[in-house]
Amino acid sequence: MASPDRTTLAHGRLSLIGVLTQSIGFMGPVFSVAALLPLVVGLSATGRGAGVATPVAIAIAGIGICGVGWVIAQYARRIHLCGSLYEYVSDSAGPRVGVVAGWLYYGAMMVLGASTFLVLGGLTQTWLLNSLSVDVPWWPLSLGYAALVVALLVVGVQVSIRAQLFLALVTMVVVLVFSLVIVFRVGGSSQGLSAEPFDPFSVGGLDLLYGVLYGINMFIGFESAANLAEETENPKRHVPRAVMWSISIVGVYYLIVAYAQALGFGLDAQAWKDSVFPLEALASGKEYGSDGFGTFMGILIIFDVLAVAIGVGVASSRGMLSMARSGRLPSKLAKLHRRFLTPVWGCALLGVFACVAIVAVRVGDGIFPRETAQPGVLQPQWSPAFTWMAGFGGTGLALMYMIVAALGVKGLWPYVNRAKLLVAGSVGALVAAGAVFGAVYKAQSPLDTVPWALLVWVALGAVWSFFIHGRSSRQGGVADEPARRSSEVTTG
Repeated sequence: MASPDRTTLAHGRLSLIGVLTQSIGFMGPVFSVAALLPLVVGLSATGRGAGVATPVAIAIAGIGICGVGWVIAQYARRIHLCGSLYEYVSDSAGPRVGVVAGWLYYGAMMVLGASTFLVLGGLTQTWLLNSLSVDVPWWPLSLGYAALVVALLVVGVQVSIRAQLFLALVTMVVVLVFSLVIVFRVGGSSQGLSAEPFDPFSVGGLDLLYGVLYGINMFIGFESAANLAEETENPKRHVPRAVMWSISIVGVYYLIVAYAQALGFGLDAQAWKDSVFPLEALASGKEYGSDGFGTFMGILIIFDVLAVAIGVGVASSRGMLSMARSGRLPSKLAKLHRRFLTPVWGCALLGVFACVAIVAVRVGDGIFPRETAQPGVLQPQWSPAFTWMAGFGGTGLALMYMIVAALGVKGLWPYVNRAKLLVAGSVGALVAAGAVFGAVYKAQSPLDTVPWALLVWVALGAVWSFFIHGRSSRQGGVADEPARRSSEVTTG
């Protein structure tokens, strides 16, 4: 389909499966299980977590995040624009607040996207060294991944989604089958299956709460299907379903995997936590896996992070395009590739930012201190910067969920069931606030600087909002697009 003004994305290229893949790919279920699930168990700065009751914490977190998801799904029924959450805030609170929200949301995505390339390079370096005894520096690998992802993004959304579908589906299926094998083996042994992981009273209430707070972060990215609203054949139907189904599908997946790991570690929360990387520990262990399978699991985790990188790129490039079309970011970001009809300049900006970050980390020897608790032992050069950037991005997105859930009560009041809206908005805002709290409470260096960095970034967004609206007023216009909105926003 031709694009008449070179700023309109081609409509109808994606089905429900496509937009659902975007949300699941962004969430990165396998990487979340590998890197975030241990935090839910208790491997965190606070030293507290849900322990054996981790499945309960994940279930509560998933139910809570459904509150935010329900609000976003109702917005998605009305507003079919690729700006997603930025457009929703603008609709509820006006363009000035919307600009600040978009600045926060897509800025956090850019940083999160750049962090994925750091960890991709680092994980690949480790895998090559351990498996093939080949030592390749992490940073050229990271640059290579950045170039690959940008190329996929520019070539087209169908290519990007298919790549995510393959990467996410393969990795999820293998980990799911492995988890079911553990469950069946334990169930057929003298130990037998236990209901303890689903007992909320098997752990202290405060410990369970911390598990819930960390568990919320495992769902970040569920809303990104909304960034594909303009490229979906039926956005009013497909996007809301993709948002809610992604939470449900991945939530059930997390429950199965977490239950299997609890059984795999013999219901020993301390052993589960001390393994640090429980998925890889079980995969490479003699009881349920092997050295070869552990090596294969390392590849799957890399594949899943690559799917996350693509998902972040798809969402952020389209969000920046939406803001640029309405005069809230430089107009260059609103132009599409002449042949592929993709937001080429947004993709390029992500690539350039990622490459600058990679080089800065390499030249700056990690930027942040690399010391560990063991004297003389340093973290990998990429690790502290990845930790900080992922913390900034994840906390920024959680903060955006809180804003959308709270403002949704006002913006959706005339259009949806008000009792449901009050419940969903209140629960969603509370859960998102909990995720922000869990990310910053007792955070250790370098994460202790994330709240201040976010505050500075939001302040810069407020300055930018004041500047562009002041400029628009002087020019006798308003930085908005009422004509476009009238054709994309429905009240039904």
